[in-house]
Amino acid sequence: MAIASKPKRPISDIASPSDPMAFIQGAEHQQTGPATHTEGQAGRARRKEPVIIRFDEETLKRVDKAAAKRGLSRAALVRMLVIEHLPD
Repeated sequence: MAIASKPKRPISDIASPSDPMAFIQGAEHQQTGPATHTEGQAGRARRKEPVIIRFDEETLKRVDKAAAKRGLSRAALVRMLVIEHLPD
């Protein structure tokens, strides 16, 4: 294994990896249509507001099974289904 020299510039100057949530949102929007998020003054997407939803055990199992089938997280599936069923 080779020994690498210390970087000449601070690590904060190096481009950070892309935001994993942006990747997930992009996948959701490919399935549901164009992006619908609101952008702030700086052109960045607004922060999502956390919401608590309670499911009975059987419903939660069905949600998890449907999410796994589509390769999504539980939260991503719920967001996708809500967006699809909201009136325009």
